[in-house]
Amino acid sequence: MLKQVCFLVMLVLGSFRAFAGDMAECSKLEDQDKKHYCLASYAGSATFCDKIKNGEMRRDCMFKVVRIQREVTYKSAKPKPATEE
Repeated sequence: MLKQVCFLVMLVLGSFRAFAGDMAECSKLEDQDKKHYCLASYAGSATFCDKIKNGEMRRDCMFKVVRIQREVTYKSAKPKPATEE
């Protein structure tokens, strides 16, 4: 069970890296709005979305972060119901 949980955590964290490549890559962006959007996509945190000045980009960022957080929450390791045989 512990191995499965660890595997799922590694899988989820690996998928966050696929979004932005690397958090260091996000910090190299010149445009602050794009930088915060990239960081929010990588970290799955709405804190970075709040720093975006462009309203449409901020809204998209919030929706993306909510989607990421829901995926992480609902894909967590839940015990399968016991089947009687």
